[in-house]
Amino acid sequence: MLYRSRLDPLTELLNRQTFDSQVMDIINSDGFAERRDNELERQWYLAMFDIDHFKRVNDTYGHVIGDEVIILVARILKQSFRSEDYVFRYGGEEFAVLLLCDNKDQAMQVLERLRATVADFTFPQVKRLTISTGFCAFDNTSMVPELVHKADLALYNAKNNGRNQVVDFHSLNIPDNPKGAGDDDLDDDMLELF
Repeated sequence: MLYRSRLDPLTELLNRQTFDSQVMDIINSDGFAERRDNELERQWYLAMFDIDHFKRVNDTYGHVIGDEVIILVARILKQSFRSEDYVFRYGGEEFAVLLLCDNKDQAMQVLERLRATVADFTFPQVKRLTISTGFCAFDNTSMVPELVHKADLALYNAKNNGRNQVVDFHSLNIPDNPKGAGDDDLDDDMLELF
């Protein structure tokens, strides 16, 4: 029962509540960077994914097909990451992954490969779909809302600039905002998408 309570019932990915506690576990355990035997230090990254034009899927094909799309994207996500990474259904058609990589270039490569896999997949009835992705690195001052805010800003940048792409928060050259200010800017960015 305890294990099942950590899962999203539709996708069987880890759920949103588990996401918050897992991020805090990583932060509190000084696990921003981890070292394997004889390897360089690796960094934790948060990636947020959103299925592009998902409302159109529901409007055109109905919610049963929409749920099937979510399940299939979840399956692709599970198959695309290692057992040491954490894959979550964040809510609706949005997913999150906590992944360990050597550097941001490697994180970009992993996320770009996932983006291409989804774009190349043939979904029943719908045929082709894409995802947009935003990601950021953990740092030693990270808190859950700050990390999500950074990854979301990168995600919304991807969606506002053509979708079907991966954007690194640090490439946006936005100053870090540790007090969580700027939430109004995020709300404005979200409104532009709809």
